[in-house]
Amino acid sequence: MEWTDGMLYPVLHRLERLSHIEARWEVAESGRRRKYYRITSQGRARLAEEREQWKAVNSTLQGIWRALSILDAANQAASAAPHPQEA
Repeated sequence: MEWTDGMLYPVLHRLERLSHIEARWEVAESGRRRKYYRITSQGRARLAEEREQWKAVNSTLQGIWRALSILDAANQAASAAPHPQEA
């Protein structure tokens, strides 16, 4: 999936609606109006919750990959070992 500008603003508006960020308008030196965003304390709390959830998912996936790597190594070792020939 490729990120585009059209994807950013709906996310920012949703975060603002949820009070996770606040926005303010300022006029830049060029004279152009710009909107600046900052994270709120509620947004920081939500970010911490999401980060903990991601850590749990990441840890679970790493455990699965580790187990699969061990199984794969065991299977490769077993297939590389000489097999006794039947008489």
